[in-house]
Amino acid sequence: MNTDYEHFGTPVSNMVAAKKTKKSVSPHPHSYVPTRNEVAYLEAHLITKILTGWMCQSPTEIIPSRTQVAEARDILLKRPDVAHLSGIITMCNYYINGD
Repeated sequence: MNTDYEHFGTPVSNMVAAKKTKKSVSPHPHSYVPTRNEVAYLEAHLITKILTGWMCQSPTEIIPSRTQVAEARDILLKRPDVAHLSGIITMCNYYINGD
């Protein structure tokens, strides 16, 4: 499986550019796109922090599309600890709906 797919279709070149952007601006934006595996298995508080940063603080190169966030949300909904993820799932829904 290619790396772009793992990071919700975000090209590696965009992630590299985002890291360069992070070094040149202040306050530092979030410059990480989670993998599908991380969304599925990281502890609830960690994936919440990562997804919030991706949706709210990303540099232009890696701002997620509504489709990418919907894919991440769908993975979250399949987790056994879904009850502990209601806040980030709600945030994803707002992002997807443009609220």
